[in-house]
Amino acid sequence: MTAVRTYLKLLSRAPRVLRAIGRSPELFGRLLDQHFGADSAGAGFAKALTWLPGVVPLNLRIDPALSATPTLTVLIPALTLEGMSGGPNTAIQIAARLAEAGVPVRLVSTDAAAGPAAELRAHIAALTGRTPDRLSIVDHADRALPLAMGARDVFFATAWWTAQMVKLAQPTTGPRRFLYQIAEFEPAFYPAASEFALALETYGLDFHGLICERLVADYLTEQRIGRFGDPGFAARCAVFEPAVDRTRFHPEPHDGGPRRLLFYCRPTKARRNLSELALHALKRAVDAGLFDGAAWEMLFIGEDLPPLELGRGLTIRAAPWLGYDAYAALLRRSDLLLSLMLSPHTSYPPLEFAACGGLAVHNTYATKTAARLAALSSNIVAVEPTVDGIVDGLGRAVAALDRPRASAPLGLPASWDDALRDAVPAALRMFEDSAAAS
Repeated sequence: MTAVRTYLKLLSRAPRVLRAIGRSPELFGRLLDQHFGADSAGAGFAKALTWLPGVVPLNLRIDPALSATPTLTVLIPALTLEGMSGGPNTAIQIAARLAEAGVPVRLVSTDAAAGPAAELRAHIAALTGRTPDRLSIVDHADRALPLAMGARDVFFATAWWTAQMVKLAQPTTGPRRFLYQIAEFEPAFYPAASEFALALETYGLDFHGLICERLVADYLTEQRIGRFGDPGFAARCAVFEPAVDRTRFHPEPHDGGPRRLLFYCRPTKARRNLSELALHALKRAVDAGLFDGAAWEMLFIGEDLPPLELGRGLTIRAAPWLGYDAYAALLRRSDLLLSLMLSPHTSYPPLEFAACGGLAVHNTYATKTAARLAALSSNIVAVEPTVDGIVDGLGRAVAALDRPRASAPLGLPASWDDALRDAVPAALRMFEDSAAAS
């Protein structure tokens, strides 16, 4: 029966897989060859003669006709609506403002075929409140087609593998300092392996840093990661806090229905969310009777997962995929969020949920201490990243739900205009510095 259930689960995912292949068949074929090509030393090992893990080099040509005016080339892994998570959206916020300031900007989809241009432009307009004329969208998922560049163009990397693409492009483009948005310590996405080393290397490259969250910047500096071991370099980086839109994320009176727990769970998409620890802790909390005092609805968010029976009459089910406004409405109408991240970065859901007046159970890590989380919001329940710590945090949160729902102060900007007030002028200076370098 286990094999049958596994088969049916895989079969249910087939339409999504086929859509992904259809969007970028050429890239899918390369990745399939890279990771699953058989050889005597192990699956895909011989591919390292040609490819670095996770990095597909750009195919560039220098076009003299484009050399008069430098362009900012923003490398985003997936310019699709499904790919518009916090990191890409933040890069787009910066890029749109630079385009509005007169910088020619192009957003380049590097790993997946770009979505329809009209769809993406509508997303950018809704996200940023801007429709800059000097911003273009380019699909470079198919490396068979070269991407034309001017000799003075400047790259903007948004993930470690795009920073590696910039490095590998230098024989064509020449050495040039690039902009690098860092919103996470990305080596921790991997075990101690080649991807870890490649991600770690990028922090020692020649870049201008744009760091989202002071917690992340402090971690890089305290751990002396790459160039952040130089206090002077760290001081020259632009550090900004993420914005939480209070027009969307704010308290809303409940309708008297059952209480609702949201579990931000991404076991296949992001292992750093500690989904297994959180699930085990939730089951233990249910077994201990922590949720017996009221009717509860429990929902997975973040990934499409099968229903799981937790015991004592409780089943957790996946919420359907929601657009941004519907997602915000769900948070406003929920009571408790379980959302972990083994990282100095908080991620967005705990911040957004705290702004909605609910209680967010979130773990500490390095610079992300209980004191610093409390300084962000008293609606964040800080826990150790252990099963016992999570169970204790859930107990404290459930016990506190009888209090009136309140909009506790959130120590973050309420709009991206406020968040990027200093970072965008800094990014403009970084771009001009890089474009002027020989």
